[in-house]
Amino acid sequence: MFRRFVKYHGSGNDFVVVRGALDAVWPAILVAELCHRRFGVGADGFMVVGPVDGADFRVDYYNADGNLGSLCGNGSRCAVDFARTQGLFSGSTCTFVAADGLHRATWHEGGRVSVGFADAPNPVAQHGGWFVDTGSPHHVIPTAELDAVDAVEEGRTLRYGAYGAAGANINWLKKEGGEACAMRTYERGVEDETLSCGTGAVAAALVAHRLWGLKSPVQLSAPGGLLEVAFTAHSEGFTDIVLTGPVARVFDGEWTA
Repeated sequence: MFRRFVKYHGSGNDFVVVRGALDAVWPAILVAELCHRRFGVGADGFMVVGPVDGADFRVDYYNADGNLGSLCGNGSRCAVDFARTQGLFSGSTCTFVAADGLHRATWHEGGRVSVGFADAPNPVAQHGGWFVDTGSPHHVIPTAELDAVDAVEEGRTLRYGAYGAAGANINWLKKEGGEACAMRTYERGVEDETLSCGTGAVAAALVAHRLWGLKSPVQLSAPGGLLEVAFTAHSEGFTDIVLTGPVARVFDGEWTA
């Protein structure tokens, strides 16, 4: 039996996407094989997209290690484009359900997608950086020497040493001119540096606002491309959070399932 898939990336964060049933958990070993960069398709994550009551579609996101994950911002943006090609919605706006609940999204001409996020609390100072949950847990470290960071070694140490088995994603953030920053990310579940991270970009933007007063929208430059984060800041946290960036359908394929 052959199963069709589509390979996407959102600013370098890449995913294998299928349309499928959402009533069963995919075997971790199969997902890990698909995501393996030597023996599989190769990806930072795997997504199953399908129709659901109460929204246009649902996204089940799996980390590259094969385990079900929390919200993936860039993956969700790719899923929006995929869902549109599958006829799960028409026009430019849609709603979808992810691990943390209902989201609204906008598909733009020219290969860009915006995804709305749930409200987020203020970042909390801990473990030499700032922690904030933006649908996935993130630890953000301001630095003036972004290129000098050993992302894999330092990320792995913090991911496990500071946050235990559950872990957190680790981000490094450098202030640049205007409302812009550069960032790098070590992602749990991938256990490596990724070229960008959507929920990490949101976390970084919120930290940049609180630390340096950067105004919405904040531009985040990652190794894989540019992401934009808009928000409304309040004394107790953030609302109206929207992540925008490019998505690309890289290729279609099939594997023997």
